[in-house]
Amino acid sequence: MVDLDVRNGITPVNTIKQPSAPTVSALKAAISGSAHAAKYPAAFMHAATYNDLVYVCRLHGIAVAGL
Repeated sequence: MVDLDVRNGITPVNTIKQPSAPTVSALKAAISGSAHAAKYPAAFMHAATYNDLVYVCRLHGIAVAGL
């Protein structure tokens, strides 16, 4: 049997590169600081998934580092 699984290995490929995807807190902060913050109340922000937050940022053109 093979000891190394290239696709599903647990060892990081490039440890020097920083993660490029924005965090949930960065997405929430960007939405809360935008001009569209009134459209998204705290209940939505609390219940939203990562993909929901990414969609909101892309929908309104909100800039987030790494997105």
